[in-house]
Amino acid sequence: MGFVKFAKGLNEKDKKALQKLLAAEKKKLQSALKDVDASLAVLKPKKAKKGKG
Repeated sequence: MGFVKFAKGLNEKDKKALQKLLAAEKKKLQSALKDVDASLAVLKPKKAKKGKG
């Protein structure tokens, strides 16, 4: 909860700047996560189909 208390103490100009910064960081992290997911998909062994019987 420390960050929430910190953010509440900011003025509107600083809040908007922080929001813009965090949105940019979120976008970078989402992009990196997509790359990680793609890498994991390549490394996963393909499951063999199970036959009934």
